[in-house]
Parts: sequence; C-alpha cells; structure tokens
Amino acid sequence: MSKASAIRAAAGLLCLAAGSPPAAADELSAAAAHGLDGMAPAGHWAARLTLLRNDYDHRFDDNGERVDFDAGYDGLDLAGLGIPGVSGVLHLDTSVVTEYGELMFGYGVGEDLTVGAIVPFARTRSKLRVAVDGGIGTAGLQALLTGALGYKPLRSTSSSGLGDPTVGALWRFYKSERDSAILGFGVRFGVAPADDPDDLADVPPGDGSTDLRYRLEYFRDLGAGYDLRVLAEYQVQLEDKVTMRPGNPLTTATKERLVRNLGNFWEYDVELGKRFGDWRVSATWHRYQEEPDRYASRIGTDTSFLNANTDTLADQYRLSLTWSGINAWRAGRVPLPLIVKLEMQDAFHGRNFVDVRDVYLRVTSFF
Repeated sequence: MSKASAIRAAAGLLCLAAGSPPAAADELSAAAAHGLDGMAPAGHWAARLTLLRNDYDHRFDDNGERVDFDAGYDGLDLAGLGIPGVSGVLHLDTSVVTEYGELMFGYGVGEDLTVGAIVPFARTRSKLRVAVDGGIGTAGLQALLTGALGYKPLRSTSSSGLGDPTVGALWRFYKSERDSAILGFGVRFGVAPADDPDDLADVPPGDGSTDLRYRLEYFRDLGAGYDLRVLAEYQVQLEDKVTMRPGNPLTTATKERLVRNLGNFWEYDVELGKRFGDWRVSATWHRYQEEPDRYASRIGTDTSFLNANTDTLADQYRLSLTWSGINAWRAGRVPLPLIVKLEMQDAFHGRNFVDVRDVYLRVTSFF
C-alpha cells in the first residue's frame, strides 16, 4: 500500500482504543501504542510472531510440592511391579526442552471487530538417561519394554510439527479515552499429531483436542504512565477419542480406543505496566487452573491410572520489556511499524504442573 495509506492504517491501529487523533506514542493508550489488545486497523491486517523457549526437569506434584520430574519412577524397585523374574532398581533422569512458535494474524472488519487465526508450531526434545542397578539390568528393562510390552526403546527423542490452530474474532464492545474492553471467541481445532502410545518419551506439539475459547480483556490507563490489563479466558475441551494404554505404562501391554474428555480450564492475567516514552515495562500475575481429565473405556477397562492427579493449577509471574517502534517508523528510521516485546515467565507455585520457565520474543506489525 502507499505511504499515505500506511500512515492512515497506523493511525487507525493506534487510535482504536484511545479514540483520539494520532499523537506521540506516549500519549496513546498502552493497549494501542504497545499492541496489547491484538486488534487490527479497519480494512487492514495485523500480524504477530511469537517465539518461545523453555526447559524443565522438575514439577509440582499433587500436593503442590516441587519434586524431580521423574519422582515416583526414579529409584523404583522393579520387583514391586509384580512381574515374574523382573527386579532391580530403576534410575531415570529426564529433562525437556521446548521451542515454540506462533503466528497470529487478524483482519480489521471494522474499527472494533477483528477476525483472525493463530497457527502454532513446536519442537520438543526429551533427554533421558536410564539405568537399572542389579536384577534384570538396563538391557533387560529395554528388552521387557520392547518385547512383552511393545514399546519403542526408552531413549532421548525429538518431535516437531504444527500444533492446534485457532480461528476466532475479537470485538471491542467498549472504549473511552482512558479504557477499553474486548470480548473474544474462538475454536481451536485438534489437528496436532496424537501422542504415540508406544513411545514413553514422546511429547506431541499439541494435545489434539478441539476446544471452544472465550475471552474477556480490559485495559485502563491509570495516569502518570501507568496502565492496567486484566484478562480472563475460559476454554471448553470437547470430548473425543484417543488410542492409549489405560494402565501403568510399566505393566500395560494393551492399547485401547478410549473416550477422552480433557478438563476445561481458566486462565487469568493481572498486569501492571509503566511507560517511559517508547518503552514499557510490566509485571504480570498469571494463573492456569484446569479441571480433572476424564478417560472412559467402552468395554469397562479400569482407567483410574489415567484420571489420577490431572487437576492442574499453576501460578506464574511474568516480567516484560516492550519497545514501540511507531515513532521510529513515522520518522523513517525503520521500514515497518514494529512493536517488539521480550518477556520471561516463571512458575512459582502449582499442582500437577511442570516447574517451567519460559522466555518469549514477540514481534507485531500491520499492513
């Protein structure tokens, strides 16, 4: 598009929440100047690329205690499994590294309505060290897994691919000079590859569940450069069918097509930001809370092992630094109107959740 058209599009994006004519970035609402709300200018596109990396080797157990990721298996006496001729002490050490990307793009149907999609992709590496002291030894355990139980060898693995994409809309139903509010609705389609029931270390790029997503978000400029963002999102995970082993993976050889109903979950954000010209720093409290998963067998197989300890809670904090390049673009110092955000998120409390630290890079532009 022409330079004049681009400037009008930029003005439209920046003034969507503020409802005022173009001005310096520090005079606009934080939601507009720093791309917090995900809205696109009317008649134009907005795009955001998110890159994430995390790693973990600990988790929060059902009692909320921070434990080693392999707690319950590391140090296990294999004789307790009750398999004739199987004994020895299992030593297991697992660490997981995830590299995740997400492309979000939306089109401004009107000043207060954006439709769009989110396309995620991920690569996960599970690093395993396994040994058995005494008894059947390490080779004997691998032979048991790959023979009688039908597993692939227990080893480090890597998996990658597209996750579960979302299609939806954002509607800004309220705005004033100081605040705005947005409702969102989307459908996340469960198309990610299924978890391999024959690979104990497999971590797929998504859960493959189709979900309904509902979102309410509120932004307010508090004065003196401070701003507030509050979010609540509810996701309904629809019932589907998956092929899994219904019992303890170290003793279950059979696979079955099970009815799966992953727990619905809430996510909440409370974010306080402070702007310094084109820069913004912020701190966020984030909560993730999921109901228990439910697996059921059509032939009456006991699925209690899969259902146990699946109600999830995570409290995390985020710290972020954002640069709004709108002024730099207007001055001709950068070729595109960019907003760049660097963010760190860390879990400090949880239940049945990994003790994970995420590092994000987000780049937003529009055209």
